[in-house]
Amino acid sequence: MARQAQAPRGGRARLAAALVATLAATLAAWARRDLVESHAVARACLAGQGGAVCGVRAALVQAFNSGLLGALVLAAALLALLCRRAWTAALCLTLGATGLVLYSFQTGALALLIGALLLLPAARQG
Repeated sequence: MARQAQAPRGGRARLAAALVATLAATLAAWARRDLVESHAVARACLAGQGGAVCGVRAALVQAFNSGLLGALVLAAALLALLCRRAWTAALCLTLGATGLVLYSFQTGALALLIGALLLLPAARQG
């Protein structure tokens, strides 16, 4: 009976990290399109009729206007470089993808690249 080839454990971890990063980027794209850039939501918030959606929208806008999102993304990249663990690389990859979508282009691209490179088999230590 032929045995099926199984993906190595590290391959599954890299795939899971890529899927989580893709999901985070998709959610960030939804938040950008439907919360931050939506004229209907903006009008509702200005009229005081948005409820909790306006709070989330205001927090997102404040996070990238203040540079908090960029700082968080850079902190994840630094943590990934220092720890060299799969979960820190996955976090870096995820926050980098989110930063790219939510207006933190430079820091998001840097973190995405660092996270992806650290998830490569040759770069992984342990």
